Amino acid sequence: MSDSSSTGLLVTSQTYCTLAEVNARLGLVSTAGDAMLQQIISAVSRWIDTYTGRRFYPAEETRYYTADNAREIWIDDILAVTSLKTDDDADRVYENTWSATDYDLLPDNAQVKDLPFSRIKITPNGSRGFPTKVSKGIELIGSYGYSEDTSNARTVMIKEACLLQSERVWKRKDSPLGVSGMTPLGQQLLKVPGLDPDVKEMLDPFRRLVE
Repeated sequence: MSDSSSTGLLVTSQTYCTLAEVNARLGLVSTAGDAMLQQIISAVSRWIDTYTGRRFYPAEETRYYTADNAREIWIDDILAVTSLKTDDDADRVYENTWSATDYDLLPDNAQVKDLPFSRIKITPNGSRGFPTKVSKGIELIGSYGYSEDTSNARTVMIKEACLLQSERVWKRKDSPLGVSGMTPLGQQLLKVPGLDPDVKEMLDPFRRLVE
């Protein structure tokens, strides 16, 4: 188990389906409601992130971890590592740069199975170890996220969940309980409690249980 923090640009505009795809599901062409529908798609995408505890697009970021085990740490979903450095004396200067032969990314064969890496373990003959109990003692730069391919056999379910929930939220705008008020510009605000139960069921296999 390890604590983590991150720095860098958070890509919040990334969505798991497109406006054109939802319009096609709804049987719409381009409409005056496209701005609202795009807002719904963005909100649903972020709901998916929150519910699953992970995100399904890659972004290059720098994140920091605090290890309590010198040989292995749990990390956020990562697709590739650019740099791994450690700080032994808690001065936030990462003086130790690890080589790719110093550690293994786990689980083994993750990318063959369309899975991200979630652990780092020192190699059997490695001479390095993670600094334990040093706050933010590990600096890890890489491409974070669940997958780079939203069309593979696993992540296609994420797109389907986003399409289904976005379609339903759009239809609720016509319900008296679907609109909570108006913005100063006269735009309707949708009042939606969260993801529908069957959408959650679609997403349950993707929930990250290790923090």
